[in-house]
Amino acid sequence: MSANNVEQKLLDPEFEHTPVPQEYRKQFSSVAAVWYSFPMVLTSAVIGGVVTAMLGFKAGVAAILAGNLLLCLIVGSLSYLAGKTGENFSITAQRTFGRFGYYAVSGLLSTVVIGWFALMVGLTGDTMFRSFGANLLLMTIIGGILYVAATFIGIKALTILGWIAAPMYLLLGIISVVISLKSGTTDILNYQPSPGVGVMSFGAAVTLVFATFVDSGTMTADFTRWAKNGKEGFLAAFTAFPFAKFLAEVIGAIIVASGVVLNPEVNGGDFITILSGQGPVLSALAIIFVFINLGVGCTHCLYNGAVGWSHMTGGKMRTLTIVLGIIGIIAAVSGIWNAFQTWLELLGLIVPPIATIIIMDQIVLKRKSKNLSAETMKWRPQAFIAWGLASVVALIVNYNAPEFSVAFSGIVSSAVFFYIGSLFFKPASGEISENKAV
Repeated sequence: MSANNVEQKLLDPEFEHTPVPQEYRKQFSSVAAVWYSFPMVLTSAVIGGVVTAMLGFKAGVAAILAGNLLLCLIVGSLSYLAGKTGENFSITAQRTFGRFGYYAVSGLLSTVVIGWFALMVGLTGDTMFRSFGANLLLMTIIGGILYVAATFIGIKALTILGWIAAPMYLLLGIISVVISLKSGTTDILNYQPSPGVGVMSFGAAVTLVFATFVDSGTMTADFTRWAKNGKEGFLAAFTAFPFAKFLAEVIGAIIVASGVVLNPEVNGGDFITILSGQGPVLSALAIIFVFINLGVGCTHCLYNGAVGWSHMTGGKMRTLTIVLGIIGIIAAVSGIWNAFQTWLELLGLIVPPIATIIIMDQIVLKRKSKNLSAETMKWRPQAFIAWGLASVVALIVNYNAPEFSVAFSGIVSSAVFFYIGSLFFKPASGEISENKAV
């Protein structure tokens, strides 16, 4: 089938169970649009504002940059691997954790992203209610249905949404910054937390910034497997981390530093309320923006979950999109999206080691399985031991040394543990190390 015919179809194959063939790979601009639009969401403005409210502007922006550079390292490496192989996250995880072992990893992340889908569907209704007085339940349901429909179309819809959502975020974000600076103070560089505001360490702020995208970032292969090669896969992720997410969060940081946000340690840099009182044109744009912008986050998370669960169950991505979408909408209506901080704490503890272990296994140590059906590849104890030990380290840091970054601790410790394990767990039958291959 020619590339032209492929592009003319509304519903392309999603390759849930096999690598994406070269003739179905996308142009760099399309793959990049999927990624750089993802972090340009209201939640990024909220996070950027919260970090700034807790640390002050200068330290807050530094923490935002550090968290994004950490994401660049992890997501960029995994995206390079995905562009090189064309494999989705489940297939990639299978190589490192084993033919049966990957169910634990893929199942965890594919479920967590559905939690994020539910959270953002709930946030859609809540934002419309708080900013415009719309019916909370109705807006939540309408948003959820629209997001499920877009995800059903597949990667093509995510690309189109990206082309629309990112420019809209920049336009309305900049307008909000201008309004905030006119209404508040322009001395943002010297902004410091208000008395009585909770204290957050620099390391905790880095973890918070990192954790907001570590789940879908770890599953980046679902998006960047469509790149033509490893280099384009990496560059697609690079447009998101550090550039798009850093910019999105700094917009929230500036809004908070201007002093116009009430309770910034909770509300962060959410700028929809700023736009809602600026006349009918901006209010109408803000309403459209809520659905498009949060729709980007929802469709990406639902796509991750649907691809992951379809591979594990042997089903189709579009069937799982409907099933998981309904579950997510029900969860959103029930109010689960309010558990925002709980999700971030969970991700910061146990997810970063997963990505690091895959990177160590398939990029740093360059181990490759030539026969995934081999009996010895059902489970890889080395990967699970490293994951478990690194999670314990992260947990200890979280409770005993909160001034340090839990995410960074998990990344470094998992790399060390996996490397040590590689000295004891030799390649088994069906495996070969590229370092030793001729």
